Amino acid sequence: MTPMPGARADGEWIVWDMGAPLAPQTETAYLPEDFYMRELLEADPGDLHTVASWMRAYGRLGGSLEWGSWDSEELDRLREFEEREHPQFGPWSLHGDLVRLHICEAQRAVATWLSCRREGALDALVETEVSEEHLAQAQAENSHRDDVYPRDLDDLRDITLAVRLAQLRWTLGGALAPFSVGLGSLTDRCPSILSVAFLQLYNHMAEEATVRECASETCRRSFVRQRGRAEYGQNRTSGIKYCTRECARAQAQRELRRRRRQQAPAATAPAPHPHGTKAADHPGMASE
Repeated sequence: MTPMPGARADGEWIVWDMGAPLAPQTETAYLPEDFYMRELLEADPGDLHTVASWMRAYGRLGGSLEWGSWDSEELDRLREFEEREHPQFGPWSLHGDLVRLHICEAQRAVATWLSCRREGALDALVETEVSEEHLAQAQAENSHRDDVYPRDLDDLRDITLAVRLAQLRWTLGGALAPFSVGLGSLTDRCPSILSVAFLQLYNHMAEEATVRECASETCRRSFVRQRGRAEYGQNRTSGIKYCTRECARAQAQRELRRRRRQQAPAATAPAPHPHGTKAADHPGMASE
């Protein structure tokens, strides 16, 4: 990917240098390992400053309305934002509503895949969407049908799970399109941050990578490769418990402090006066 110089948040937009061609000497940028399950998954979709910093470092955000499934009214609204241009920067801009949409859809797909890697996690993921309130709303939206749809909470749960998995397939398929077989190099195909992030996910899926949970009690993030001081592409994948060396060191320090507290001798009471007497009982022995 090629970084976008000057990308920055400007109100409800992300803008970048107008008409500035990407310098041929610009070095190719690489997303950090596990970007999709770290920076992307943990980002606030409304934080345009963070997304702009990604674009400055790595390249265009990417994302497409074709990756999702929208009703016609919502699709028209989103296309309006896609066609709108910044009053000063024109086409060298991206509206914040599209940024939020693409980030949210990507996070939803990533969360679905990660849940598929843990027993029972996928059911837990959709449980907040399976309630009497959601059931009544779904039945009202399908009141034109001859039958009751969804029938009950179990039916709603099955439908919700199927939709989440379908959305993962749509998002993954759309994001990987630039990497399909064809003429030209990847540079010609202009891969984006989101397309490369989902290429990371696809590679983990293809290699059946082990997704671990960081053993640091203050982290617990999902990861495949431990980040540290290794060169790009050489991060450790086996024999690891922590997502970064920083997490490993911090947890080691916590456990060391606990051991020291446990080994510290208990505070002892003052030794009793010989023969059980007190200085106050013998005026001549009172301290000067």
